[in-house]
Amino acid sequence: MIKKITATVFTFLCSFLVNAQVGIGTTSPSPSSLLELNSTTQTFVPPRMTNSQMQAISNPLIGSVIYNTSDDALYMRTNLGWQNISRTSNPTISLNKNFPGADTVIATQTNTYANFPLNSADVIANTSSVYSVTGNGQITINESGTYLMNAAFSVENVPSGTRKFVIGIYKNGTLVGYPTRGTIVLSGEDTWGSSGTLVENFSVGDVVTFKYVLNNNGTPLDALNFNIGITKLK
Repeated sequence: MIKKITATVFTFLCSFLVNAQVGIGTTSPSPSSLLELNSTTQTFVPPRMTNSQMQAISNPLIGSVIYNTSDDALYMRTNLGWQNISRTSNPTISLNKNFPGADTVIATQTNTYANFPLNSADVIANTSSVYSVTGNGQITINESGTYLMNAAFSVENVPSGTRKFVIGIYKNGTLVGYPTRGTIVLSGEDTWGSSGTLVENFSVGDVVTFKYVLNNNGTPLDALNFNIGITKLK
């Protein structure tokens, strides 16, 4: 008799677990809901963590939701990475630095790329959940998508003559394009600068590096300004 009762109770519990809906604050959850919460005085609070803690979660399931305390926003995990579901503007990062006076910052080895001399200390705006500055001219992308990149630099004392210049953008160590490149022709020493844009697709974890070339037979020149800007388009 005891075995029969135990079997009956077990069967009932299994049926409840398979078919029932769970209601908190309600005794009649919708048949279409697995879990229904109902309150006019209390809230649902998802896990709260910093952006670094969110990015450190190993293999989060698609559909996972957290509250990112670094951005004060709800994030959902999608096949494009962590997405700010309350975002109202495109994620951006901007780095900028002016170089007053003589500085010999500009490297000028012939046809040799040098990284933009901008790092985390030069960030003036950043959606930190999407971008991480990891070195000079180097930014790690934390959301897959299409990005618009802008790069610019200017020099105080380019000598007279003809010389090559390039701004190149690298993805994971491979050159993917030139925002601008060409030839400088000056009749006398002068200030000079150039800028350009490039659109590229990135995946989570890709590293983008901004580099330049300015040929001057290895004699350093004085920088005026370096600037990097990235905006996620979609």
